[in-house]
Amino acid sequence: MNQSVKMSTAFEDLSSTIPSVDLTDRHATALVVVDVQYSDAAPDRGWVKACEAVEPGSMRYYLERLEQTTLPAIRQLLDAFRAAGMPVVHISTGSAYRDMRDCPPRFRDWTHRLERAAGIEDMWWTGNPDYAFRKEVAPLEGETVIRKTTQGAFNGSEIQNVLDRAGIRNLVFAGVVTSCCVETTARDAADRGFGCMLVSDACADCIPAMHDAAMMNFGRYFGQVAQSAEEVVRAIGVEGKT
Repeated sequence: MNQSVKMSTAFEDLSSTIPSVDLTDRHATALVVVDVQYSDAAPDRGWVKACEAVEPGSMRYYLERLEQTTLPAIRQLLDAFRAAGMPVVHISTGSAYRDMRDCPPRFRDWTHRLERAAGIEDMWWTGNPDYAFRKEVAPLEGETVIRKTTQGAFNGSEIQNVLDRAGIRNLVFAGVVTSCCVETTARDAADRGFGCMLVSDACADCIPAMHDAAMMNFGRYFGQVAQSAEEVVRAIGVEGKT
């Protein structure tokens, strides 16, 4: 393991048995930014708006972390990977149909229940302007964009084929929500043989306990956990913008 990337302090000895991610292998290591869209990563829009309508105040911590910690950390990672000429993959959640017929029944039913309770429509429809990536961390021309119809990307997209054809073996994950789409995608990647790393400050969840539990569990069983984007940037060997 590159010693400039610190593991999570919980289960530190056990975590040391997890295979390392070689961040200096630049052509085979990609940054994966999960679901940083207006539909689920912006105030008064999409999923956040729906959750607040049903349970006021439930998204306050999430939004504060997004703006103060997570978005700046993701931008720092993007700047570093781009400067190093390393691959960047952006993942979005979206259905091509307003009735979400291309999504699994469980995900579809949960979405429709939440929409009815909140009084909103088309939360994940690709025709909704909220489907767009947040401009602060949006893809650049030539960067890979993958749309998924499930919470885990490997279950509802062509990500496996895309990564295999590009020769990608290591994945560094950032995005939202930590314990849902980010963790599910990262766990599935680890089970498929990719070297995986979660970057803690570049992810956000609804409450600290959910985020911390996801990081702790991932670091014990599935891959590495870096506490900050800055540690990853140092390991890559470039200076990201701040």
